Amino acid sequence: MRQVSGVGPIPTLTPDMVDRFVDWSRGAERVVIGTHLNPDGDAIGSALGVSLWLSALGVANDVLCHHSPPSYLEFLPAVDRIRLESPDKEFDLGIVVDLDSLDRLGRHQDTFRSLSRLIIVDHHVPHESPGDLRIVDTRAPATACILTDLLDQAGPGLTPEIAECLLTGIVTDTGCFRYPNATAESLHQAARLIEAGANLSRVTHHVYSSRSEAAVRLLGAALNQLQHTEQGAIAWATLKPELYLTLGATDEHTEGIVNEILSIDRVKIAAVVRAGANGVAKGSLRSKGEYDVAAVAQRLGGGGHRNASGVTLDMPLEEAERTIVEAMRECLGSS
Repeated sequence: MRQVSGVGPIPTLTPDMVDRFVDWSRGAERVVIGTHLNPDGDAIGSALGVSLWLSALGVANDVLCHHSPPSYLEFLPAVDRIRLESPDKEFDLGIVVDLDSLDRLGRHQDTFRSLSRLIIVDHHVPHESPGDLRIVDTRAPATACILTDLLDQAGPGLTPEIAECLLTGIVTDTGCFRYPNATAESLHQAARLIEAGANLSRVTHHVYSSRSEAAVRLLGAALNQLQHTEQGAIAWATLKPELYLTLGATDEHTEGIVNEILSIDRVKIAAVVRAGANGVAKGSLRSKGEYDVAAVAQRLGGGGHRNASGVTLDMPLEEAERTIVEAMRECLGSS
């Protein structure tokens, strides 16, 4: 597959990129859109934004995801388009959003690897460089930021539904503009999306102010058994499977817990360690300022951003906890 842009940041969204994106999309009979495992607001918002844009052009499309969207994103326009199983159809173009490695497509990766044309739109530091057209800017706070400019330039315009999906992506990946990655440009992009009809109040309500009782109880249990290093700069909570059973909670209900831990004033690096499916363990890591948890995650086979990353470890939960805590100690000492 030929690359239009190389790995790493791009200086601008070039006219050539926009033209190719539009020409390939308009010329396709059916497009398949994909995003990563355990999708967040940027993944789902970006995928649905592209899907709605294609529909406005009259291009048939399907959205595939290995996991269902979390319940707090069920308010999004066209969320019912997301399919967990591949339809029995032929696709002549794939568009992958918010994903740095095709293996993170889960069971759908073979569908995308077999395509003759593949477009990647992403803001992560790439682990690999698939795609015939790569629109990758690692400086962008969210993939939805890249798509705001891309779809705006591509025409025929941002509808209120597209705008709300993209605004959700920007809001979630910037922590409602509280994280260090929030830039003046991302605020301008959000303003453009609101002008196009996105409802910021509705987005922030569903993302940050609408939790189930099980999620609140799980947060309380996590904070109640919080652990930290002697100086308190590192803090973490380990969630055992029996805790989920007791509270009637699921993995989805862990969303936001690590951010609450990081909000403690003396904490510099925070983590939530939990049991995943098939005997693996998962870790969500967050940090403040110069502490690079992406480097921690990458050493352990995961990835993400400087201040927000994740990792999956094929080991028992207790061993995963020790491994992640030791890596956080190294990160604290080397920063």
